[in-house]
Amino acid sequence: MVFLRHKIVKGNSYTYLVENKWNSEKKIPIQKTIKYLGKTSNIILSDIPDKYRNSSSVITFLGSNKNNDLANREKYIKKIKKNFFDLLIHGKIDEVYCIYKEFTKHNTLSTFYQNILRPVLYTIGDMWDSKKLDVGDEHIASNTVLRLLEIIKKEMRPRITKEKTILICTPYSENHIIPCLMLETFLSIRGYEIINLAPSVPMISILNQIQSKKPDLVLISITLVDHLQSAKRMIDKIKKTKTPILVGGQATINQEKIPGVEYI
Repeated sequence: MVFLRHKIVKGNSYTYLVENKWNSEKKIPIQKTIKYLGKTSNIILSDIPDKYRNSSSVITFLGSNKNNDLANREKYIKKIKKNFFDLLIHGKIDEVYCIYKEFTKHNTLSTFYQNILRPVLYTIGDMWDSKKLDVGDEHIASNTVLRLLEIIKKEMRPRITKEKTILICTPYSENHIIPCLMLETFLSIRGYEIINLAPSVPMISILNQIQSKKPDLVLISITLVDHLQSAKRMIDKIKKTKTPILVGGQATINQEKIPGVEYI
């Protein structure tokens, strides 16, 4: 296994290509520097020895390195997503976490969600829906993502810096919690106080929370189109509280209009 190690010297980041091997006699990992790659921001594909260019850690780095031109970056992003997909359906949480850490060294959490995690989750959902992916693989992938999001949440240690509270919820019977956890981590690190009621809390409980906590905004996440009608009923009831509502999720992507909703 190879990985990239970064070292900060006088405010500048420098990178080494390192190989990690297991010493069976001493029963400890041994690390060997393969090559000094130079200043992190200047690294390109030709700096990497041929035999290591398809390593997942190298591909992830190249995909996240903004120094690469757009065409190359898109190519590496595509490879990262394929690796990420394969690792998720096999439950490889350590490798999944490594891709996340390497990518976010040079990009924001939002970019990771937008370019890697969300499209891979959509692919998994579409494949499951068309019966191209076994339900067991889908559950393994979902549980692995939940573990990753839990790690991200613990690492962030957000502090409330804005005097705004956001309530996150789903329509009743909508059991997809991953989008809501993504929203929670994303908004928490921006200083918002989050009330996450997902998934599938009864409407009366949501209204009680709005009444007692008085959030500044309600976010409704809808993953399956089957829940659009229950979302509409939810919106009608929440609107009576005069609380602003924002609706989103995979189910809304191809919806030109949802009754009662001005913006999707």
